[in-house]
Amino acid sequence: MKKYIYLMAGLLFCVACGENNETAQTAGSNEESLADYTVSVTDSIGIEMGDSAYVFGAIADAEILDDGNIIVLDGTYCNMRIFTPEGEYIRTISSRGSGPGELSNPMDMLNWGGGVIGVVDPFSGGVHRYTTEGEWLGLDLELTHNSFFDPLVVSDSTFVAFKSRFDQDGDGVTATAFVSLFSLSIEPKATYWQKSFPWDPANMGNLALEVIFSNFYAADPESGRVYVSPFHGDGYSILCFEADGTPAGEITQDYSPVPKTDEEIQSEKEFIEFFLRAGEGNNPNLNYTCDPWANHFAVTGLFIGEDGNLWAMRGGTETVTFDIWNPNRELIGTAEMPELIHGGNSWKFSFSNNQIIAWAENAEDFQKIYMLEIL
Repeated sequence: MKKYIYLMAGLLFCVACGENNETAQTAGSNEESLADYTVSVTDSIGIEMGDSAYVFGAIADAEILDDGNIIVLDGTYCNMRIFTPEGEYIRTISSRGSGPGELSNPMDMLNWGGGVIGVVDPFSGGVHRYTTEGEWLGLDLELTHNSFFDPLVVSDSTFVAFKSRFDQDGDGVTATAFVSLFSLSIEPKATYWQKSFPWDPANMGNLALEVIFSNFYAADPESGRVYVSPFHGDGYSILCFEADGTPAGEITQDYSPVPKTDEEIQSEKEFIEFFLRAGEGNNPNLNYTCDPWANHFAVTGLFIGEDGNLWAMRGGTETVTFDIWNPNRELIGTAEMPELIHGGNSWKFSFSNNQIIAWAENAEDFQKIYMLEIL
């Protein structure tokens, strides 16, 4: 999971549990009218060894461009590579270094549209801007610490992301984590929800579990609506907000918690502790141990699909499975991806027009981009 490699003290927190609002509603649907889709893998980009254009070190992000081409940000090789919709290599943009337009530790991309891409890399100065032809246009925003995480573009100059701030509170420090709308500034234009909690370096691992590893959100660039699914015990809950932060209801449905196996819990524990140690340079003043949640989350990812529909990835399934909700918070269908057998929040997706791509941040073999088709 790429973003955890970059953790430092000021980058640790994202939004944790939100508060229900009075406008929350439970979405209803007629099960007999639900559409059941199967999503199949048609091809993939990525090989373990061979042509360097197709070998990925660590896929940090990927997007579908306006022309249907696929752009992949590689955090290891510090570059972006563009491929045709059929997976043929076109060009590479940027490289590792400290010169103008070069990258050091890229974390995320912003698909601004119109042939323009942003890259978030606080280790090389902030938010870079490039054309998809390969020209570096300079820095949109200088930023060297306490970066944005997982930015989602909603217009040609605004994006939704999670961020944190730290305030001295007597002898201690209070951390506030929030999901907000930003306009090329570190100050938010609108905040969808936030939570404050005491900063405790003696409990780093479990704090990471409570906040970073239990929050998912999506933003619809057409309507500006934002959806957030924070950890809500063992319940199924997606909070909805208008672009200006006004609450717009809640999506809920019945959910039976799915327990993790002992092997899954141990694997998750080792994974989280390893990346926390790596991201913090094994700082002896921090406690990295954690006790993973006993059950899978009801929702492990949110993505905007066609017609502004919300695709909510279920937790605890053998294969990747989605609930599909329309903008009126009505369940209209489900989609199963039988070839993507390792469910969970390691899977990331990008939707555009009739295209879907997917990649696993914690791939079991080697990194690749999958091209998908709805059947």
